[in-house]
This record gives sequence, C-alpha cells and structure tokens, in this order.
Amino acid sequence: MAAALFALVGALIGVLGTVLTELARGHRDDRKLQQEQLRSACADLATEVIRLQDVSHELRRTPEDVQLKHTAQEVHSRAHAMQERLRLTSRSAATQEAGRWLLHCVYYQWRSTQGGPGEFWQAQEGVHEWLTKLHVEARKELGLGDSAVFQDPQGGLPIPGGKSRGPAS
Repeated sequence: MAAALFALVGALIGVLGTVLTELARGHRDDRKLQQEQLRSACADLATEVIRLQDVSHELRRTPEDVQLKHTAQEVHSRAHAMQERLRLTSRSAATQEAGRWLLHCVYYQWRSTQGGPGEFWQAQEGVHEWLTKLHVEARKELGLGDSAVFQDPQGGLPIPGGKSRGPAS
C-alpha cells in the first residue's frame, strides 16, 4: 500500500512538474514574441518616418511635384499605420507617446513643404528628439534598461577625408 501511495505521489509530482515546465516555456515564448513584435513595430515606424523625411526634403526643392506629393501621402499613411501598430504592441505608455509625437513632428515637417503650418527645421529637430526617445523607451520595454542610445555629436560626424564637420546624414 505504501509503495502504491509513493508511486501515485511520484506520478503527480511528475505531471505537475511537466505542467509547470510547459507553462514557464509558454510564458517565455509569449514574452519573446511580444518583444519581437515591439522591435518590428518600432523599426517599421522609424523606417517610414525616415522615408517621409527624405520625401519632405525633396518636396522642399520641388513643392509642386505631383508624384512626390502622392508618395508623401502614401508614406504618411504607412507611418500612421505603423504608429497604430506600435500602440497595439507596446505595453508602455511612454513608448506609445514617443511614437505618436514622432508621427506628429514628421507630419508637420512634410506639411510645411506644402505651405501648411509648422516650420520645417524645427519639425526635423522634433523628429530627431522623438525618434531618440522612442528608441530609449522601447529599449527599456525590451528589458535593456537605461542603456545608452548613441547620438551623433553636435555638428554631426566628420566628413571622411574632409577637414570640416558638416551636418550628418
């Protein structure tokens, strides 16, 4: 009788151990998936914001270019979709806020090329500021803590082979 009881307790411990192991593995896998979705959402948003900035620089030179206007609208729509994906993916209100401000600044940088409100270069500074904040907040959310995010030095990186420091690209 005691042997049967020990066998039953052993079997229960084995089953419980297996269930707990699978629960832990599932939790870890869910966390990895959430982190990958956050990384992807941030990278995709940054990509579209940078593309809209590039198009905006072109629109400053040729504000009447119909194809550039159409491209800007498409890129903005994708950036907006990426910002909404970030809102759904991120658990951090600070990360979501940085994404929203980033979209806001790049929108007004683009619209300033078409005679809209806002000042192009101030909006560009806002994009840079909020893109850095997005990286900082996302890195916190990803478990990287307050680790530093590299920023170009004031005045930009030196031009390879050049003697002066120009704006970074």
